This record gives sequence, structure tokens and C-alpha cells, in this order.
Amino acid sequence: MRFLIINPFYSISETPSPPLGLAYIAAALEREGIEVKILDFVVFPYSRQLLESVLKDFAPRIVGTTAVTMTFDNAIKVIKDVKSINPSILTVMGGPHVTFCAKDTMELFPELDFIVLGEGEDTIVELAEAVAGRGDVSGVEGIVFRGKLGIVDNGQRKKRIDVDSLPLPARHLLPLGRYRALGMPVSMTTSRGCPFKCIFCVGRKMVGARVRYRNPQNVVDEMEYLGTLGFHQINIADDLFTSNEDHCFEVCDEIIKRKLDIRWT
Repeated sequence: MRFLIINPFYSISETPSPPLGLAYIAAALEREGIEVKILDFVVFPYSRQLLESVLKDFAPRIVGTTAVTMTFDNAIKVIKDVKSINPSILTVMGGPHVTFCAKDTMELFPELDFIVLGEGEDTIVELAEAVAGRGDVSGVEGIVFRGKLGIVDNGQRKKRIDVDSLPLPARHLLPLGRYRALGMPVSMTTSRGCPFKCIFCVGRKMVGARVRYRNPQNVVDEMEYLGTLGFHQINIADDLFTSNEDHCFEVCDEIIKRKLDIRWT
């Protein structure tokens, strides 16, 4: 089983940094023995020729991408190109845009085989294993797919992910030198979820209202590792880093205890 993950190119002015969500997905797949490649069209100029070359050389069974609303048109263009190059490849998309308009998206774009709803790590692993096995995806929670009688929505997963159980993001699959050359920070998270209900924010709707905190020692272990990669700054990309004062202080105390010389925001 080979799985190609694509970060769609942007048609808007955007500051590229290593895509954290995709690196988490890749790490979850790798842990289960699935061969993964990430192709980031934010730092590699998009061309159908490049896509065709990667599909031929890597020969993935599944190609997945992600999208917020601003990048959806580009993400679906990539999916369409994948299907036109090799119709036998299964295509999947995750992210906020398709999570909130899954059935409409599936109806409009027959090139898309699956949508992953909300948090993706456990779902994408189950989906890949189902495809690699008998191909029966009907029992996979967190997906929308095409059944024999039409579009099937299995609903979001009932159980949220234990964030301390996740492997570190698979940053080794990313062209880190390209992001460093652009002066971009590298991102990480210390928690997932947000207890508040701001109408403009997708965080709570994507990953839940209960905030799940990573162990502060594990957090600072990752900070220490990121400090060796040559980035000028670490960006904490939590839904709300300050949602729990004790957690904030524990992370900061651990940084001080280790005398880490890092810049973070």
C-alpha cells in the first residue's frame, strides 16, 4: 500500500510553512507500515507533468489532499488531474471545507472517492487498511463515500484521539530546506480543541469542544528537536494555547528547566 499526500498550491498570497496536519497524517500511516510520500505544491510549482511523473514513479494506491475554502478549487483540480492521469487511483480529501459540505462536494465532483471528516489520523489509517484488505470501507467511521445506492455518510468518529498517542509529525518527508530558505517558522501543537463557540472559527467544529493536552515533557521534547532543524522560530498552532493556565505554565517551566535557547510564538 502506497499513499501519496498532496498539499494543494495556493492562488492567494500565502506564507508557506511545513504543513503540520499533513505531516501528522503521514506519521499515522507510516506507523502502520504504509509507504507515504508528501508532495507540497506550495513550495514546488504545480505542473501536471510533475504530478504525472510522481504518480508513475511512486505508484500510489490512494492520493489524498486537504483544503480550506480558499484552497478548495486548487485541491479539486489536483484530484481531477490525478483521476485523468490514472482513473484506478482512489482519491480522498480532508479538511474544514469538505467536512462541512461533504455530500454537496461528492455530488458535484465524481472524481473524489472519499471525504474524511474532522480529525483524520485514525480515520485515514482505517480507510487505507480497508482498501488494502477486502476493500470494504462501510465500517470506517469518519468518512463519506460512494456506495452502491448513492453517497454514504458514516458520520464523524465517536471517539476523539488521545493526542499523546500520536507519533511526531513526519517532517522527514518534507523538503524542509525550502521552507527555511523562505524564512518561515516551523509549527507544532501542544493541544487540540477549544471550549468556546466563536462563529468564525472551525477549530471546535473540526476537533471538538473538549481540549486535549499533550504531556508538557513531550511538548518540550518536540521543541528541543525542532530547535535542531535550523528554523528561526517555532509557531504554536493550538486552537487556543492559553485555554488552560496550568498547562501553559508547565510548558514554560519545562523550557526554562532545560535552558532551551529557542524563539517561539
